[in-house]
Amino acid sequence: MSGDYLWDGNGPRDPEVVRLERMLEPLRPGALPPLAEPVAPVTRRNRIAAVIGVVGIAASLVLAAVVWSDRTPAPSLAVTRVSGAPLIESRAMTDQGTLKVGRRLETNADARASIDIAGVGRVDVDPGTRLSLVNTRPGDYRLRLETGTLHALIWAPPGQFFIETPSSTAVDLGCAYTLTVDKNGEGLVRVTTGWVGFEWHGRESFIPAGAVCTTRRDRGPGTPHYDDVSEAVKAAIRTIDEGSDEAGAVPAALSVVLAEARPADVVTLWHLLSRVDGAERDRVFDRLAAIVPPPTGVTREGIRSGRRDMLDLWWDSLGLGTASWWRTWKQPWK
Repeated sequence: MSGDYLWDGNGPRDPEVVRLERMLEPLRPGALPPLAEPVAPVTRRNRIAAVIGVVGIAASLVLAAVVWSDRTPAPSLAVTRVSGAPLIESRAMTDQGTLKVGRRLETNADARASIDIAGVGRVDVDPGTRLSLVNTRPGDYRLRLETGTLHALIWAPPGQFFIETPSSTAVDLGCAYTLTVDKNGEGLVRVTTGWVGFEWHGRESFIPAGAVCTTRRDRGPGTPHYDDVSEAVKAAIRTIDEGSDEAGAVPAALSVVLAEARPADVVTLWHLLSRVDGAERDRVFDRLAAIVPPPTGVTREGIRSGRRDMLDLWWDSLGLGTASWWRTWKQPWK
């Protein structure tokens, strides 16, 4: 097997093997924290030690945040050619290149590249992609995907990395995901691990692992749904997100979604509470309430009027994390 890159690192590099190596690098031996020790019986001494430990951890996190935010911004990011001839500002790059703020990276039909996001993560760029570097300020690493497909793997704390698209901004919450933008500026995010947030003029979508979400010009993010829902449900969600003008189209589409909704689909139902109006919102309220009853403080009237505090309270009861966590981490670090 001498000279075979897969076995001894020599010979031609297979692009897919290289991409997997880069994505799995953070999981190499020694990179992961040790497993936790067995939990000791709870005693007064243990409780005091736990309090001291929590205070110490909190202090460490504050110190880490200060150190992170005080780092000198890098004016550029390192780019590695994986295959073909990627272009930086219309110039073909060699094996290594530099992408500066305001500059563009392009890959043609047979080119691939990988961008090192300065210890935050890595972005692998597929053929037929055009993107630019917007910012490298610690806490606000930001790319703009104009068209094409990229794969992001982020291992830094949540809220460090953003990708702007023509119709939404993707906010990383510690995750791995694939983001595609077509020639019309419409996008699709597919989350592998963790969470991704989509934002556009106050319209928000929270997308968990295993789910997908579209985004459209002049409408922003659509309704997230798990990738294993039926084709009928996917088509119905598209109809709702597009706001069809055809008489009865949205109510009929909503009937399909509600009829097939599973307990796992509470993510979709919760988003629909702010995607439909009037009697349709009442129908979503009833279906979600049948799976997860509204907690104290959430009323039908409040949900009808679109009260954000009530929507957040209900989200918190779905077992998916808290809305305050999202609203904290979606902001750039200060």
